[in-house]
Amino acid sequence: MSPAPSPEKVSARAEAQRVRILDAARVCFSERGFHGASISAIAEVAGMSQGLIYRYFTNKAAIIRAITDEQREERREALAGIATCSELVEKLLEKIDAWRETGPGMTCEGGFDAALFLEVSAEATRDPDIAAVVTAQEPQIWVDFEALVQRSAEAAGKPLDAAALRRRTVVMRCLVDGLILCYVRDPAQDREVLRRSLQEAVTALCL
Repeated sequence: MSPAPSPEKVSARAEAQRVRILDAARVCFSERGFHGASISAIAEVAGMSQGLIYRYFTNKAAIIRAITDEQREERREALAGIATCSELVEKLLEKIDAWRETGPGMTCEGGFDAALFLEVSAEATRDPDIAAVVTAQEPQIWVDFEALVQRSAEAAGKPLDAAALRRRTVVMRCLVDGLILCYVRDPAQDREVLRRSLQEAVTALCL
């Protein structure tokens, strides 16, 4: 009888299976939408049985929760390393360019997937479970964006009080979300005009 695998190997295998499922789900959600991406479709892309997927995730909402939790941590780390709102605009444009170059259903380096972002946002208006996942993440997103806006204002020598910080963070988030939507819906638009327009807007946030 062969020896039982060590707990470390079992854990590593379980994590590899989990990652495999999430990678397949990202492809399916981006290519087919949330409703079109059934568990059977995810299983087919992952090359495993539906039963194995259910060992790790109870339903699609649980898969979305895992994906968005990973994205939340990636976003937190990324925002923490950005000094100003102007720098954020440049990096976000680079992320969208990279995502578009990877092709439909693919995620660019760093985990950014504009199609999945829009798909989850839309599904949150229909599915209470997804809405709960998105809503639960909002407080931390506001904290991260407020920290960036304050750093940017301080870099310009004009720190903000709490009320002004909140107002300008609202504007910054609207610009970021709008940029993703605008660039995805109209990829033929002049990228340089878009970039310069956004830079003018975020510069005004520090005045």
